[in-house]
Amino acid sequence: MDSETYKKYIVFVNYYIHQVNLMRYLLGEPYRVTYADPSGVLLAGQSDSGAACTIEMTPYRTTMDWQESALVCFEKGYVKLELPAPLACNRPGRVEIFHDPGGVPPETIVPQLPWVHAMRRQAENFVAAIRGEARPPCEAAEALEDLRVARDYIRLWTGA
Repeated sequence: MDSETYKKYIVFVNYYIHQVNLMRYLLGEPYRVTYADPSGVLLAGQSDSGAACTIEMTPYRTTMDWQESALVCFEKGYVKLELPAPLACNRPGRVEIFHDPGGVPPETIVPQLPWVHAMRRQAENFVAAIRGEARPPCEAAEALEDLRVARDYIRLWTGA
């Protein structure tokens, strides 16, 4: 990469590598980047089994709150995750589960999540993994794959 492309890569990794990782986790398998919108707000991909996936990056901005979500769609429903701001203390995210079995009214479930501090939980999980008490949620090979996805996105986006 030339220096300008490398700068874009670093910015993307700093802002969006967790979304790259989350998408692989939600898909349950690796994926590859198939399209990068010229405006830089859309990454499209396809999983190893053929599932379509996207990451939409800052299509709008807000001045008063944090808005980050993930939507996993199925043939007859979806799961929507709304994530709290990373440094918010004791603020839970939100999960919405929609299911339409057909023949009966669709059902939406929104469980009440416990009030936890996300960064504290991250630190607790890190310490447990270091001690060998728990498996890390992301192994080194997965993190390397995330960086490859980021590189491929930047190459498609910039034409480099």
